[in-house]
Amino acid sequence: MTNVTVWNFVPSYFRYRRTLKATRFAKHRSLMETIQCASCPTRQLSAFKHLPPEEVEVLCKHKRFNTMEKGEEILQEGTHPKGVYCVQEGHFKLVTHAANGKETIVRFASPGELIGYRALLAGEPLSVSAVSLKEASACFVPGDVLLGFLQHNGPFSMEILRETCHEISETNRILSSMAQKTVRERFAEILLMLRAKFGEDEHGAIAIDLKRSELADLVGTATESLIRLSSQFEKDGLIGREGKRLKVLDVPKLTRIAEIYD
Repeated sequence: MTNVTVWNFVPSYFRYRRTLKATRFAKHRSLMETIQCASCPTRQLSAFKHLPPEEVEVLCKHKRFNTMEKGEEILQEGTHPKGVYCVQEGHFKLVTHAANGKETIVRFASPGELIGYRALLAGEPLSVSAVSLKEASACFVPGDVLLGFLQHNGPFSMEILRETCHEISETNRILSSMAQKTVRERFAEILLMLRAKFGEDEHGAIAIDLKRSELADLVGTATESLIRLSSQFEKDGLIGREGKRLKVLDVPKLTRIAEIYD
């Protein structure tokens, strides 16, 4: 095969891969749309697991299933939410934007987690935007439906309260880490957090694709500093690489560096 033939083939190959991926995603979307709330496995991971059958019917009647491509925004910072999203598949990053347009990741949302409920309950504009990290899906639940469950279902209300308290606790932990820990300690902590949140792929790497700038924002340092620190961690045998993804190689040592004791 000549060079010219090879280069003519490459674009066609990648178009084929994109088409195949889109077809699989469309088929999966059709399958998910047929699943009723009563039999939805993700519901058992969320606060909606506390709904009795009659309220599950109300949820199923009013919820709206949505699919998102990578980088698609489902909630926009500064707007008033009309309801909440329950993540079905994939992951979302919750981000804030500075006046200069710089994006900062606040946290991630995974299957079973609700997005937008705090702003809805407070009657305030959203303090973050929600953006899909890759192809993802989420069910939209109107605000009046959610508020009805809160008013009449004690266990559901308690679960929402627990989730709110957990988020506040995590925010306080992050602020404390930023103020008291070194960049080296924070990097170790973030690596362990990402591994716990997203798990590992078939190659043992953390199953999330983040840009270096995004990882640097999570750590709270400049991209150049993160690159140098990452290289040092590799030399020390703490982490490795699998393509663009990072592999955690020494959990005990990273835990000691991060000063995580509980």
